[in-house]
Amino acid sequence: MAGLDYRRKRMLMIYAVALVLIACAVILTACNRNAGIFDVSGDGVAEPTHFIAKLMLGLNDSVQVFGWTVVAFTVILKVVLSPLDIWQKAISRRNAKAMERMRPQLEALAEKCGDDKQRYQQEQMALYKKEKYSMLGACLPSLVTLIVFIVLFAGFRQMVGYQFALDYRQSYDVFTEVYDAEMNASLAEALEAADLESYEDLPQTAEKAQAHAAAVDKAQTAVYNAYFSEGNQNRRKFLWIHNIFVPDSWEKGVPDYLVVTGQEGIAMSRITGVMKDEYNLVMGKVLGAEDTGYGKEGKWNGLLILPVLSIALSFLSQKLLTKSQGAPPPTAKGDSAQANMKMMQVFMPIMVGVFALFYSAAFALYTFTSSLVSVLFQLIFGLVGKLLDRRDAARQGMKRA
Repeated sequence: MAGLDYRRKRMLMIYAVALVLIACAVILTACNRNAGIFDVSGDGVAEPTHFIAKLMLGLNDSVQVFGWTVVAFTVILKVVLSPLDIWQKAISRRNAKAMERMRPQLEALAEKCGDDKQRYQQEQMALYKKEKYSMLGACLPSLVTLIVFIVLFAGFRQMVGYQFALDYRQSYDVFTEVYDAEMNASLAEALEAADLESYEDLPQTAEKAQAHAAAVDKAQTAVYNAYFSEGNQNRRKFLWIHNIFVPDSWEKGVPDYLVVTGQEGIAMSRITGVMKDEYNLVMGKVLGAEDTGYGKEGKWNGLLILPVLSIALSFLSQKLLTKSQGAPPPTAKGDSAQANMKMMQVFMPIMVGVFALFYSAAFALYTFTSSLVSVLFQLIFGLVGKLLDRRDAARQGMKRA
């Protein structure tokens, strides 16, 4: 019973830590139900409220190119979390050594207990307690990774919605300014003759319809020039990706009405306060722009490079993490624990791949950079671990001599 009590305490501790972390994630991501909705019908666009989005906005004021902002933010975040990473690696290394010592006993125990899973678990937990094997330390890395993923996704979600709203609001302001000026200039004589101040007060005539068509053309051209200006291009473009806020895939670099209003895609952020006809009118030449991307029609925003690299690096990171934790403990016959663990190791890279493929390239860039830094860190820690093992082996040899 002592082993069972210890196991229960350990599991309760793991569940308690998981509950606290998940609660923090929920508070940080869901406290504002409208966090991903941006209204463009007013005079301006409200800035994001999520602290991650605010941090990235502040950093982007200095970097200017959002792609490099994401890279810098990710590296800074990994540095800030590095003490936790080091602690996790130290726990994993200690667990691996403890498992090496316990393995012969666990194998004998598995053989002795046979199909009696309860007895095996009781004696296994008692052995874990004796050897100070930390179950929490073995589970914590994946748990922390998942929580950070949830919180950061919420921040990127807001950032993408904010950028969509900002792009449209700026385009709308340019359109209305040019359109109003052109209409008033074209209909100046009619306004003077009717003693009116605005073209909106004039009745619908052939002259007004002709002026409207010409004004729309000039306004859309002005929007096109502003949207694809050097400053805006530098903000959106990153290496081969034309728009960092759109997936690095076959998606169009310029999001259409269904995308920005959240009716398509998995962004879960959207703009409100604009109708489809108005959006298409304002963004007409921008949406119809050709040769602004890749593919047969020049519409692809990217080349699927980030999704592929994100999946590959995530698998590599999981493999290195599993290797650092050592071989899994022997289990009783019929125990599915190892199968479940392997499934979880596959689940995370697949989830990363799905988000990298269908969500913004900015988030895919974060997952890629984060995985790359994690892989480098794990390789360095593995090298340090080997050096420490050699030192310990040398000391043991000197003691025997």
